[in-house]
Amino acid sequence: MRLPWSSAPRPAAPLDLADEQRLLAELVLRAAAGLVGRDDDPQSTIARTCEQLTSGAPHLVLAWTWFGPADTAQIRPQTMAGRAAGYAQALTIDRTPLTACGPAFRTLAGQRLAPYAVSGLSPYGPWRHAARAHGMKTTLALPLTSCDPALRGLLVLYADVDGYFEQVGVGLFEALAQLFSAVLSRTARNAELARAAHRDPLTGLGNRQAVAELAPTLWRSAATDRPASVVMVDIDHFKRINDAHGHATGDAVLRAVAHRLQAAVRVTDTVARWGGEEFLVCLPGAALLIAARVAEALRLTLASTEVDAGDGRRLPLTASLGVAELALGEPLDSAIARADQALYQAKHGGRNRVALADVAAAAPAVTPAVTSAVTSAEAPAASPAAASA
Repeated sequence: MRLPWSSAPRPAAPLDLADEQRLLAELVLRAAAGLVGRDDDPQSTIARTCEQLTSGAPHLVLAWTWFGPADTAQIRPQTMAGRAAGYAQALTIDRTPLTACGPAFRTLAGQRLAPYAVSGLSPYGPWRHAARAHGMKTTLALPLTSCDPALRGLLVLYADVDGYFEQVGVGLFEALAQLFSAVLSRTARNAELARAAHRDPLTGLGNRQAVAELAPTLWRSAATDRPASVVMVDIDHFKRINDAHGHATGDAVLRAVAHRLQAAVRVTDTVARWGGEEFLVCLPGAALLIAARVAEALRLTLASTEVDAGDGRRLPLTASLGVAELALGEPLDSAIARADQALYQAKHGGRNRVALADVAAAAPAVTPAVTSAVTSAEAPAASPAAASA
């Protein structure tokens, strides 16, 4: 790796140990106070704190961070602060026999390391440049961890005084790394809560909140827009299954249906649990007749599914399905209501069949901004054309 050369740095000012320790303690405490209650992007939060740290501590010339998997083959600083930030901007650490023994990769591997001396005679080229061009004398690498193993990283600090970190106390910087790790853990927990809010805990499918976020992608404002359809799926005689075999078997049926539906559609389609024994399938790019074929394939798939009743018996399943294509300017909740009405017709037509909603029953055109959250409110009665099983 080639790095830009610059003139030799001015000698560092003498280290006033007591003053440096006081400044660092204040900065770490201020960082802790600033991190409480913030929900910013973790990289932005950590970058801002590193900027405050290197601006306030005279002998810290650089702080950089990296986030990614522990088995990465390459590390490139993602945030950097300090008067030697240009060094980090140009830095790439490829995993080689030499760098694998260095602080970055060893710290990622979970080893707790003492500070490293940085020398103009180092066998590692970037360190030679760091020492000669920026006056760096020592570096300290600290792990950033979280409750999510996929969200982890490094905090790497450089100082222009020999033995700097040992003198001022490595513990102060470890405390800072722990603060940063707490930020990453909070971010991971918040992300998990957000995912949970959009997921059905029993089946793992999306729920109504997840479907509501799809509305803009299915909206059709012009005839040239791609078609889109929805399919409502209802397990036949589900209450009878629960009453005869218990709720544990009912839950097994719901999970089996969720799995079969998810496996039978395209990756661009969305399967959600709508509530109770009802499921919703969103089909972007599918006009009514194509959606009807998909619904019939789903019906056949479920009709060939059997679930263990827990007593050695196998329960056969069937389902009724209603299909609706979104009309121009029709809100998603209106199309879902029409599909639900078609499903009602399929149930009353004998179950285990597909019925199609009449587009003439679509709600008047409105803008997406006016569309309310997705609900299963009843729509005007449709005139479905039932397709027998």
